[in-house]
Amino acid sequence: MQLNGEFTIDASRPEVYAFLTDPARVSRHMPDVRNVVIDDADHFTITARVGVSHIKGDVTMKLTIRDRQPPVSTTVVGKGTGLASAVDMVTSFVLEERGAVTVVHWKGDVTISGKLAAFGPQGLLDRIARKNVDTFIDGIRTGLADTAHSPRG
Repeated sequence: MQLNGEFTIDASRPEVYAFLTDPARVSRHMPDVRNVVIDDADHFTITARVGVSHIKGDVTMKLTIRDRQPPVSTTVVGKGTGLASAVDMVTSFVLEERGAVTVVHWKGDVTISGKLAAFGPQGLLDRIARKNVDTFIDGIRTGLADTAHSPRG
């Protein structure tokens, strides 16, 4: 499954880059995340609640941030298991500064095998993925807005 798009954020490119590449900050805004374990600045593991049709449970994803090009782009690679399924994911973003806003150009390639793959042909996984992306984008905007309004010290 391939997904891509773009969205704008009312923050500078360095602020957006720092947020998107900080496992502690960005993981708080990922949909349905139940647990986060951070190994270091480039390696972290999330456990998220997943529900597709009658199959519900937890999926654990090991994520690695690669190819850092601050403050412009990076890639995140993930491998996960759960619900008698495996998930391989590669996502990346490129940040473009346009005046006072930053445009985030993103793309993701997700391969699912096992029980969850049965929902791919009906388009159900695609709809769920797009909904989760929209929720994540809203979370990113909220997270950056909270950062902008918090006292610095």
